[in-house]
Amino acid sequence: MIDLVKLILTAGDGGNGRISYRHEKYAQKGGPDGGQGGDGGNIIIRATSHFNTLKHYAGKKDLSSEPGIFGGRRNKTGERGEDLLLEVPLGTVVWLEQESPQSLIRRKKYAPEHLLNRSDISAHKYFVEKEGRGIPFREPDLWLEEDKERLAVMSEEGQEIIVCQGGFGGRGNTSFKGSRNTTPLEAEYGTFGEKKVVTFELKLLADIGLVGYPNAGKSTLLSKITKANPKTANYPFTTIEPNLGVLSLAGGRDVVVADIPGLIEGASEGKGLGFDFLRHVENSQMLLFVLFLEEAQVSMEDIPGKEKADILWDQYQLLRKELKNHHESLLEKPFLVSINKIDIYDEELQKALKAKFKKEKQEVNLFSGFTGEGLDELTEKISYLLKPIEKKVSEDSEK
Repeated sequence: MIDLVKLILTAGDGGNGRISYRHEKYAQKGGPDGGQGGDGGNIIIRATSHFNTLKHYAGKKDLSSEPGIFGGRRNKTGERGEDLLLEVPLGTVVWLEQESPQSLIRRKKYAPEHLLNRSDISAHKYFVEKEGRGIPFREPDLWLEEDKERLAVMSEEGQEIIVCQGGFGGRGNTSFKGSRNTTPLEAEYGTFGEKKVVTFELKLLADIGLVGYPNAGKSTLLSKITKANPKTANYPFTTIEPNLGVLSLAGGRDVVVADIPGLIEGASEGKGLGFDFLRHVENSQMLLFVLFLEEAQVSMEDIPGKEKADILWDQYQLLRKELKNHHESLLEKPFLVSINKIDIYDEELQKALKAKFKKEKQEVNLFSGFTGEGLDELTEKISYLLKPIEKKVSEDSEK
């Protein structure tokens, strides 16, 4: 799954104004008739549910919209450049990394949805010695220093932003005719289109995020409670990209469950799939911790059930630590704690697990993703915990 891409975006420059004169049969010394250049095309970002990843931008680096066409003779305005539409999945965050001067002017002066007016930008003239001479070279547009800022969160179907505005077409020499300058040999360059270096970051929009170490059985759990069919196997990091499934709850409610790649100790420092994992947890409405004991640990007869329960409690604390180290707000999310693979735990061990978590004043839910035991009770707890969250989201959307 590709969920992070960096692109250089360049909106089309405005077309240059033309320097020309009328040359009809009976008007050999006709006046100026150079037309204005066309405006450059914009670059538009649109949110859509038709994509789930950013893989359609894989291998792409530089994207541009069309420039405006030069002004024509007989005061003809050049054609406008075609816009470039970039579609992104719902939940994509657009980050600004670097920009051009025109981009900075618009960003500082207006709200993101507003465009610059022609009067906001200074156009530059060019001069030629006689009609038909080439347009003088001008220096390319500049890049300003890097300045990371969040531009937009594309969270609604059809939501659009003009991330880069095209340049304005330059005026032709007709615009500079006057009583003292009846044959102007001057016109304007089209203004530069905005340039930006942006990063698209896709964050999963899930109701429930499954949190646990590799091999905890999160993918198996997802396949049991939803119709998802994630890859499962008995080795670490089987899930290297998030999987989504829809859990149908009582009352016809459907909620999205995200099986997020397992983390390891040090994930908040980037180890394993750390940053990739934690970035997706941020957008989950609630968390479900999935704990487990390895089969080898369960079968160790010299280790009493109480110590095995301590191992699971430590596992839970380490998971919370990684979330806190990434961002303390993750621990403020509603959550449930569950223990998987109880099909290989005897009754004595199950009692020890319940006693340990009860002693720590933490409710725990035991289940088996293999046999399905305990899953009905777990989904009921999920439904109960989600109700106030869904109510708040509904109230916020109505404001």
